[in-house]
Amino acid sequence: MYEEFATWLDRVMEPALKVEAVALNFNLYDDEDNNWAVQLVATPTFDPDDEEYAWCCEEAYTSGEDLFAWEEEASWADIQQEATEYLKQYLECGKYAEEMKKYQAIGIGFVDGDLTLFIHED
Repeated sequence: MYEEFATWLDRVMEPALKVEAVALNFNLYDDEDNNWAVQLVATPTFDPDDEEYAWCCEEAYTSGEDLFAWEEEASWADIQQEATEYLKQYLECGKYAEEMKKYQAIGIGFVDGDLTLFIHED
């Protein structure tokens, strides 16, 4: 399934790179009945001390309804881990990996939960 994720991310990253943004966030959704989805958001701000992750709500770009969606019988924690692994793999060898590493931070997590953060240190 990583290949499908990477194809989706290639498509939605192209317009995201054209906006002024300092961070990326991957919103995970539980659409019930073992249906899961990921949405990309590029944000104009990032605050590493913001425990409420308000910076994730400031959208310079969003993939909107263009979601990466799949069906899998798993817990939300397993899905977050799986999606995080796909993101890590993309950051190693994806088409836009080097461009993504220029952002201050990249987050991934369910919209009502904690994020896994990858923070770029200068």
